[in-house]
This record gives sequence, structure tokens and C-alpha cells, in this order.
Amino acid sequence: IGVIGVAKTMMSEIFGSAPAGSEMATMVTAGFAGTYVLMISVFNMCGRIIWASLSDFIGRKNTYHCFFVIGTLLYLSIPFTANAVSVDPKIMYLVMFYAATMIIFTMYGGGFATIPAYLADMFGTMHVGGIHGRLLTAWSTAGVIGPVAIAELRKLSVTNSLDKLISTIDPAVFLNKFGAPIEQIDELVKAKTVTISKLMEIAPEGTVDPTPSLYNTTMYAMACLLIIAFFSNLLIKPVNKKHFVENTHPGFKA
Repeated sequence: IGVIGVAKTMMSEIFGSAPAGSEMATMVTAGFAGTYVLMISVFNMCGRIIWASLSDFIGRKNTYHCFFVIGTLLYLSIPFTANAVSVDPKIMYLVMFYAATMIIFTMYGGGFATIPAYLADMFGTMHVGGIHGRLLTAWSTAGVIGPVAIAELRKLSVTNSLDKLISTIDPAVFLNKFGAPIEQIDELVKAKTVTISKLMEIAPEGTVDPTPSLYNTTMYAMACLLIIAFFSNLLIKPVNKKHFVENTHPGFKA
């Protein structure tokens, strides 16, 4: 959920920092990033149909196992793609990223479509509406917390990247570029006078631009959460039928 809120920015930062004039820079424009966001909705809708239909054959629990296992692998593939594109901006890495994220978004839609039936399998059908409502409350909370968490993780990555870049830059060159000593870096960063892109202009030749890898920490965090979710899903069992209302209240009709 959190990734959806920063999808356009993420696309631009990972692939938009390619050298000017390169095929990647020509392709990844603001319009391309906007289309990427549009395709998220398309694959979200497709996922609701595909995964919900598949769950009728493999079961709801196994469907969620697929979400967590495949999702973990796909999230872990994104840092690899980001690191690779920062060294060699090939279109192949853009295709890999696009495919990985679109599959992830099909699972997001599939999760929404499959969960009511999964709840019915676990708790019976009588109160499934109320249970689903409570679950959606948690889902909406994730929609609020997710973008904030991603922003904080990105901020941490930016800080670490700036520190690494600063360590490679000659203080005299820094002073000439920004008109202030390197010791004032914190104030300059807060004022947005110093950014990663501006530091790259004076960084030693061969320095790798860290911009594409700013979301790596986020992707690792997502993968860890999905691993926890996998084992949590593994432990879930249906409510014992002795607790069903027809057994606890003989003669009661729902």
C-alpha cells in the first residue's frame, strides 16, 4: 500500500538519473512515470480477477502463501535492479523492475478480492461482514502509515548516501561549488542547497550515483514483513466447528 503512494517518485529516482542522452534518460520521462502509475491500477484490477479465480482451485490459504513467497522474491529483486542500473543503465533493468512491480500490484488487488472468501473459510459466513470490516480498518491504517514509513526509510538512505559522497569530495572543491565549508554540510542539506545530484557534479570520476538505490532499504523491509506474514499465515487455522452458532445454540437459525 505504501509503495503505491510513492510509485511515480520511485520510478523517476531509480531510472530518471541515467546520463543525459542515454536511451534510459530518453524513455523515463515524467509522462512515462505517470503512465506507470496508471498501469498500477490496470494490474491491480487484473489481479482481482486472476488471483480470486485461481484461489478457487488452489485454496485461499495457498493463494496467500503465493502472495508472500513470490512477493518476497520480487521485493528482493528490486534492490538488485536498482544497483545494476546505477552502474549500467540498460533498458533490461527497467523491464525487470516494471514486471516485478506490476506482479506485486496484481497480488495487492488479488488480496483484496480473495480475503472475504478466506475469512469465510476461517470463521464461517455468519459474521464475515463484521470481521472483514475490522480487517479493512487495519488495511486503511497501513495506507496511512505506509507512505510515512517509506519516506522515513528514504530519508535515512539519503542521509547515508550524502555522508558517503561527502567523504569522497575534496573540501576545496566543495567550498568552490557551494561557497561554504564542508563542515556546514548539515545546514546546507536542510536548506536543500546540497543534494545528491549536486554532489555528483563534483564527485570524483567513477563515483556511482546512489540515487537509484535510495529505496533499497524500503524493499528489504517489505520483504521482511512478507516473511513474517508467510509464517503467520502458516499458523492460521479455521475456527473449530464446535464454536459455530448452530452448535453453541441448537435450533438457532442465522
